[in-house]
Amino acid sequence: MFVHVAAAGAAPGHLPPPGLYRVDTDTRVREQVGPHEATLEYRTDGRSGDQASRATIAGQSDGGRVSKGSGPVTQCIRSGAPAVPPPGAKGVCKTLSRTHGATGFVQVAACPAGKMTLTIRRLDDRTWETIEELDMSSGTRPDLGGTRTLLEMAARHGETARDRAEAAETLAKLPQMEAAMTGGQARADAMLQEALAKARTPQEQAMARQAIARMNGQVPVRSRTRGTMTRIADRCPAR
Repeated sequence: MFVHVAAAGAAPGHLPPPGLYRVDTDTRVREQVGPHEATLEYRTDGRSGDQASRATIAGQSDGGRVSKGSGPVTQCIRSGAPAVPPPGAKGVCKTLSRTHGATGFVQVAACPAGKMTLTIRRLDDRTWETIEELDMSSGTRPDLGGTRTLLEMAARHGETARDRAEAAETLAKLPQMEAAMTGGQARADAMLQEALAKARTPQEQAMARQAIARMNGQVPVRSRTRGTMTRIADRCPAR
């Protein structure tokens, strides 16, 4: 979720004030390959941590799955926390517009993956709603360029020494990750082509074609994540 990110220029009432919040999320991702649409749905219950998912491909549902959580999903908002990534950060996202209203604001940005629209709205004194919409209608290829920029920023400006050290460690491994991704993509593409050749049902064929198209950055993707942040304490737990 974006709400832990301080939005530059937002009035104080637009963002959750410092404190501890329970986080509930509901995500829907739509992908289109030829005549076949895939819808992936994910939902997290902030009270229990339970996660539910469902995939529907070419009109066929997988029936859904539920993973039991290990407890409440919470997020700490601290005063003066740095924005990561800050709006308009070079190489990450370029802010196109920001509109303020009585209870919230809308920010539109161009990011490496596509067009991102972020809406934050205060529902009441304890609850905020966030909606993140990502439009990758032209398709997208796997790319670690944005990840590199984020890690460089986190290594320099992370909130704690541990955060900065972990970001620096991951940054050092990035060249290996990029090489593995390139080689792994070729192997994965060959395996998917073999799966397509062996597919027996329309659903199996659609899944294989979709996976191949996604691997090669040819899948238009649109996602929408709605989250609610409910204030449960005025202060965060001690670190």
